[in-house]
Amino acid sequence: MNIDFTQQEQLGIKRLWGKKNREISSVNYDSRRVQKDAAFVCISGENHDGHSFLEDAIRNGAAVLAGENASMLEKASKKHADRTFVLVNDARAFLAQLSIVFYKKAHEKLITIGVTGTNGKTTVTAYVKSLMTLLGTPTGSIGTTGIISSRGKINLKKSTPTTPESSDLHYIFEQFHARGDKAAAMEVSSVATEQKRVEGIDFDIAIHTNLSPEHLEFHGTFENYKEAKLKLFRQAKKAVVNMDDDGMGKDILDMYTGDVLTYSLDKRSRADVKASNLRTIGHETFFELNVQGDSYIGRAPVIGDYNVANILAAICTAMHSGYSIHQILLALTSVDGPEGRFELLTEYGNRKIMLDYAHTPAALDNLLREVKKLEYNRLIVLITGIGIRDASKMPLMAEAVEGKADDIVVSVDHPNFTDPDEIISNVLAGFSDPASENIYTGRTRADGVLSALELSEENDLILLTSGCINGAQIVEGKEVPHSDKDIIKSFFNDDSVDYDYDYIQA
Repeated sequence: MNIDFTQQEQLGIKRLWGKKNREISSVNYDSRRVQKDAAFVCISGENHDGHSFLEDAIRNGAAVLAGENASMLEKASKKHADRTFVLVNDARAFLAQLSIVFYKKAHEKLITIGVTGTNGKTTVTAYVKSLMTLLGTPTGSIGTTGIISSRGKINLKKSTPTTPESSDLHYIFEQFHARGDKAAAMEVSSVATEQKRVEGIDFDIAIHTNLSPEHLEFHGTFENYKEAKLKLFRQAKKAVVNMDDDGMGKDILDMYTGDVLTYSLDKRSRADVKASNLRTIGHETFFELNVQGDSYIGRAPVIGDYNVANILAAICTAMHSGYSIHQILLALTSVDGPEGRFELLTEYGNRKIMLDYAHTPAALDNLLREVKKLEYNRLIVLITGIGIRDASKMPLMAEAVEGKADDIVVSVDHPNFTDPDEIISNVLAGFSDPASENIYTGRTRADGVLSALELSEENDLILLTSGCINGAQIVEGKEVPHSDKDIIKSFFNDDSVDYDYDYIQA
């Protein structure tokens, strides 16, 4: 694409060295992915400053190089007069806006649906994707479980665990449109809004699930975390709000001036969409659905009260998109959920093995409450401390599970550069008696999964929580492949399984 950088006011350009008109082949923030005639944007991250990779990007063929460091850009421009160097106000905002230009506003060709909250983002995104597609609006999804168009998974390595960097995000929008999708449902994390990955997108619908303390290692305070979440609703045309959430629901309703639909599991609430009299039969839940004063019988293939709340968020989204409640109820019976959320494996004899991504104290507490409704002999629960997350919540994971399981295994997810023993100690500190005979430990997630399985017998329920669906463990800055399901299969087939990430040397 040919771009005249002086004619793009939204890019926030302060100064330019070299040709103002350039043909660019791609937009990159990673110098290793740069190819001939690419635009390379220097992003300052937690561990690296993108300006340090200017020469690498030039060697790989970058034609345009942008950043916030005037002296480094000017110095490079004198050495490489055949390239264009751009000084910008905000490199992350520039990356987002340039991506919008390069991909010809692909997001505007889709109904864009952003989902934010501490817990439930992945599940709500999956329900919205499935429900909208069933209703006749083919919808793709972006988030923790990967990049999935209405036709199936797209094999794309994600730049972040949840919300992709802006250049990747707009590429995905283009891919969705090319595959015939009419909408995109995506998880929008608080870190993503702070890092301007969704800058320049006027979301058609923004969805709120709930808010409890999380990512404080990044935001510093709960108020900062909340403010980052609220940013999504400042760039959305319509909103869906959970009235049962004390963390942020009222804040959104107080500040939002657009079209809002609210949902609740409290039949006394003034919400637009309410579910009550929930009854689970097999793998389905039946409920009374009240929509703006009118009552219906709803049925969805979900388990757990909180999943019914997530279904209500999807119903509100479909209503915002113009579908009638009668159309929605017909489609609701076939809705698909995400992998790794209340996912029950039943192929291993009479044992029940459940995978659930619950990785916050609130999510774990909700999950255990629903698990108690199932039939089993003994309950064995794996919990983890997460090395790349706020360490202050690790003891709270122990508090959430204490007294609610027969055996508890404490392990580690994504240790990165933190000693696994330190992570385990932080979790154990939350138990009233860390030395209890029913508490076990495993230095790696693989060890933790195997320990939980070895403790189990026929008719037991093994609950594996936290990072079981990411496909990898982050260890010393690298992604090491990992699959709970492979470990489980190998255990019952009596095969050896080798996950070589017992990494930190004593």
